[in-house]
Amino acid sequence: MVVLLDGNGLDEGWAGYDYYQYASNVEATRGPVQGSQDPPTRPGCLMPEFAALATEATWPDPLSDPVCALQYRDLRFAKIPRAMRFADRVSMMYSRELREPFLDHRVIELGLRQPKDHKLRNGQGKYLPRQVAAGILPQPLHEAPKRPVQTPQREWLRGPLREWADACIEAALAGPGRAWLRPESVRSEWVRYCSGASDNSFFVWQWLSLGLSGWGAATGPSHNSGSRAGASS
Repeated sequence: MVVLLDGNGLDEGWAGYDYYQYASNVEATRGPVQGSQDPPTRPGCLMPEFAALATEATWPDPLSDPVCALQYRDLRFAKIPRAMRFADRVSMMYSRELREPFLDHRVIELGLRQPKDHKLRNGQGKYLPRQVAAGILPQPLHEAPKRPVQTPQREWLRGPLREWADACIEAALAGPGRAWLRPESVRSEWVRYCSGASDNSFFVWQWLSLGLSGWGAATGPSHNSGSRAGASS
């Protein structure tokens, strides 16, 4: 049996993400995408009557401290449930035992009980874990700033996968999304995204998922490759 250690929970338990620095500003922390300054959704691309059905997402807030409230949201409702769903499925698929030491309830409880300056200091998070690591790791490692680590999906969607993504979006507009999405607004935002104007692809993946939901977009670039969005860009 191969056993792997994973780091899920350290940032959530000890305020490692950049938006924890702005926990008192509700707008700055709503639906965050780590390392992004651009809104993750595009409500203006929804049909007005459909958008009017939306309600504000709310979570229980048993903690009075705004930093702890954000940590609780990420641990209980937002980041950890999503990350662990992926991690559990992938590890089981390959018969690996994946262990999450930072999600031990004692470590999480300790982090939530700490005052703000034990977690956030000098513009960085995870202050106490960094101090512990200082006696174990070389200086460049324990003082390294938080950096989002992800696949270059933004570059792929704008580059080699652009024609495929364009076909998926057009399939979404012609299929399940035609009752929900405003085609010209979607195409305009897609062209804007391809020009490099957005620093996250969260909203694009929503449209791609609609296009891949069984309505024929799975044929990829050969499907309507001459769409208006591709032609106008």
